[in-house]
Amino acid sequence: MSSGSIRMQNGIDVEKDALALQYTAPRATSPIAVSFISKYRSFLLMHALFALADTKVETINTLFGTIFVDMIRYMEEEWDNLLKHIETGELPDWEGTDHVRQWLVLKFHASPERAAELRAIGKAIQEPGWLVKVWPMLKVVIGIASGVYSAVIPKIRHYVGPDVQLRSLGFTASEAYVGTVYDPENLNLYKVACDDVVEYLDVSKEETASNLVAPFLIRIQWQVQPGHKYEVVLTNRDGMWRYRLGDVIEIEGFDPSDGAPVVRYVERRNVALRLGGAMLSEEHLAKAILAVQDKLGPLTEFTVVMDDRSITRRVGYLVETQGELGREADEAPDKLLREICRLNPQFQFGLDTEEMKPPTIRILKPGTFAEYRRWRIEVTNSGSGQTKVPVVMWDHGAREWILTRIEREVGHSILVESKNPGQVTDSK
Repeated sequence: MSSGSIRMQNGIDVEKDALALQYTAPRATSPIAVSFISKYRSFLLMHALFALADTKVETINTLFGTIFVDMIRYMEEEWDNLLKHIETGELPDWEGTDHVRQWLVLKFHASPERAAELRAIGKAIQEPGWLVKVWPMLKVVIGIASGVYSAVIPKIRHYVGPDVQLRSLGFTASEAYVGTVYDPENLNLYKVACDDVVEYLDVSKEETASNLVAPFLIRIQWQVQPGHKYEVVLTNRDGMWRYRLGDVIEIEGFDPSDGAPVVRYVERRNVALRLGGAMLSEEHLAKAILAVQDKLGPLTEFTVVMDDRSITRRVGYLVETQGELGREADEAPDKLLREICRLNPQFQFGLDTEEMKPPTIRILKPGTFAEYRRWRIEVTNSGSGQTKVPVVMWDHGAREWILTRIEREVGHSILVESKNPGQVTDSK
């Protein structure tokens, strides 16, 4: 999570860091010192090391579900090495851990029995529910998996099997805690918190202060309507006044106990791709690609770029799948086109006027998005829990980085290089 949230929840001021580094929080597997590792891969691997050494893990709590998947992927890659360290008790010398090593070595001890137990279990990553064998007491995995992050749910479910509960952390933002989990079984249903002032801007109306509404005037007169979409506008206790979070929610209803709105997360506002006369929102882009998993195969994550390899630009999906491509993967672009047209009739109009072409789908190497987060954290010197993959990738450096990791392209109409340098053609 963010350092600010952790510090506030646990009363850890910066002045107390030297003391905090010596301890392990109650019910936690990792010492607090692990949280001071800034290298993303080392940070997650060190958490995995201490967790693997503990047979009594019941809960794995991350900010986003994608972070959980990244940790398990790194654990897979370093499986033999991790078991060797658990057996010998020698702390690994991973990059970026030197400054906390003196505190970590005091907390890490040899456990040959546990190492032997894990070797007997094996790295059965293709077996559903593998992690329940690794941690027999595992009951809950917590992480935000709403909106575009819902794509990661099948991957988490594959790792933990059907009996482990998946829970959301809540509707969180750096500026405030917007909503609490309303239904533990629903990863995208939140009750709006009352610690701060939340107002709502109807996305169908002009973006002016006069169109802001509170959830209700009195308890029997609602101002927000179920089924309508609103942008969240926040005034918090720390002096932030009518700040637009940029998050769009849909009103599901109201909690009968106190009348607080119950909402579903929809998308980030103004995160969109304009092509010809059509504007494809984050919600449209996400729903469309998730709808073709029956053809393409289960996805782990995706991002979208403007595919300008030919004169007629296209919506370009860059996706990472969980395993082998589906047998009907080449049919995915056609179904994707139909889904986009269903979600956005403007796109259909553009096709009719030949201003647009079907989207392209390019498959990325396994682990690309985990490495993207690692690369982005190091480039921007940002926190491990705060780096996200954008739905639409506009940053030139990020785009160039990810385009080098394409393995193949699917579809009946694939863009290929022509004999003339700098030109491409459509090829059946």
